[in-house]
Amino acid sequence: MPERIVSAAVGIALLAFLVGCGSGSGTRNTSAGSDEELTKSEFVARGDAICKDAHDEFALLQQNPPTTAEGAATLAQRVIDITERELSQLRALNAPATVRPDLDKYLQALEKNVAILKQGLEAAQQNDATAYAEAQAKTVKEQVNRLQLAQAVGFKECSRPAGIAPGSTG
Repeated sequence: MPERIVSAAVGIALLAFLVGCGSGSGTRNTSAGSDEELTKSEFVARGDAICKDAHDEFALLQQNPPTTAEGAATLAQRVIDITERELSQLRALNAPATVRPDLDKYLQALEKNVAILKQGLEAAQQNDATAYAEAQAKTVKEQVNRLQLAQAVGFKECSRPAGIAPGSTG
């Protein structure tokens, strides 16, 4: 019975993680194929494509919520993998100098979120609903900051909570 309670709490909290995680990656090849610096509009378009792919991946994950703590840990690991891929893909883009300071701040916020997601993963693996909820609360608390940092870069898709269309006020 305690595992059921923890797994339910973990499943609910993981959905919040998916909303607050930073929106990240996909499998699309986003490199320019050269060392040439992208224009801001090219960079933003490619970055938003990375984030759009991540939203699609997160939506697929949400279709089968976990029913056990083990399932929640597996799902949390997938969320981490997607977010780490986002970081890697965004770093691989040759950002124009004008966006690099804002991009660095955004990437640091994503790195911080990955660390929090890993705390949540560890809590799920240990069947610790309280620690998991605390990690979830941390990532949700930083969501607005990540969204603002993404918008400062020029992104419309990145760090946008799932289910909220770009430009909407919801």
